[in-house]
Amino acid sequence: MLVMHDVGLIFVRTRKTAGTSVEIALSRHASPRDIITSLSPRDEALRARQGGRAPQHHLRPGHTPGAEPVPPGPGPGVRYYNHMPATEIREQLGPHTYHRYLTVCLERSPYEKVLSLYFHRHRTTLRIPIEEFIDTGEFRDALNWPLYTDHSGTVMVDQIIRHEHLQAGLDALTARTGLPTLALPRAKAQFRPPGTGYRDLLTPTARKAVEEAYAAEFTYHRYTW
Repeated sequence: MLVMHDVGLIFVRTRKTAGTSVEIALSRHASPRDIITSLSPRDEALRARQGGRAPQHHLRPGHTPGAEPVPPGPGPGVRYYNHMPATEIREQLGPHTYHRYLTVCLERSPYEKVLSLYFHRHRTTLRIPIEEFIDTGEFRDALNWPLYTDHSGTVMVDQIIRHEHLQAGLDALTARTGLPTLALPRAKAQFRPPGTGYRDLLTPTARKAVEEAYAAEFTYHRYTW
């Protein structure tokens, strides 16, 4: 999650949507007063190699972190964190700032997100079958709807960039904000075997489970099989 005060931009970080790559790209253009949340150690190393600004202003006032890296998620002393819902961001920033800035997030077909999550969580060739992954309920962890909507289901962001039109959406964003063109690193792209399609892996039972769990996203974005 990033808050870029100079350009008036809030990036609400969603799951399995190339959010890490976009966040790293945006952090290259962040100012010393912007809010940048922490990533995993692997992704922070990539951010450093890419010339991105390190996490800053994401801890509560007066909190001094220890020797270990601050985890990406919520925790002691953490005020802003990775995958922080828009409702919490608005609460911490204040409604005036939140609604004055441009709020943006990314979204992707639930079928694609579930497959991406499957290969990210199970990276070896001896991975569990997709049916077992569905049965564990783990596949629901890529549900983004609660991250950019309020408790009544109202969308809280100004712009949702769809993954299938990612570059065009980012180009429109940079044109609107005055940011330079964003060059994306390929964070986490190595986990999914090239050419692997969800139609080849999701069984009818798995497909039904995904459609039920992600019903709100299917309805709002009109994703189809």
